[in-house]
Amino acid sequence: MRSKTERITQGATWRTYALARAGLALLTGVLLVSGCASTASKMASPYEIALTADKDVNPDAHGRPSPVQITVYEMKTSRTFEESDFFTLHGDARQTLGEELIQAEQVILRPGESHTLRREGDVNARVVGIVAAFRDLERSQWRLVAPLPVPQNTNIYKIWQFSPNPETIHIGVGRQDIRVTDRERSWWPF
Repeated sequence: MRSKTERITQGATWRTYALARAGLALLTGVLLVSGCASTASKMASPYEIALTADKDVNPDAHGRPSPVQITVYEMKTSRTFEESDFFTLHGDARQTLGEELIQAEQVILRPGESHTLRREGDVNARVVGIVAAFRDLERSQWRLVAPLPVPQNTNIYKIWQFSPNPETIHIGVGRQDIRVTDRERSWWPF
């Protein structure tokens, strides 16, 4: 016959074992249910547009550098953007670009100045269009189209999902032109 102490110890051990099994079953259930809550198949890639104006940007009639207005358009496609003239885009971009336009932002850069626009991205965005309002539009390259980072395929389960690293698109605003000078993506995965 077992002593009272042995029965109490055995009962405590059994309760601990039962609680551990119940906890493990609960944890397994939670993981299975969370696995069913998968994410969307694509995730927008964040990006930055780093604008840098040259010191001799946008010369006036006397050759002195002047500030220049830059408009950045996040778009689904660039077809209408590339077919439109400066004044149509500058006047009413929302009506001109219609459903192609996702968002637009204007910045004024002084000679030698830099400015960075940070965007979360949009899964539908494929290109960014940039317009520089140079004084001498006839002799300038005032429009630029650059592809945006491709939306990333997501992991199957939310518990292992990481956000994509931002890509930086460096745009140089020269005397009478705009150009992509560099593209970089952080190598750090988190």
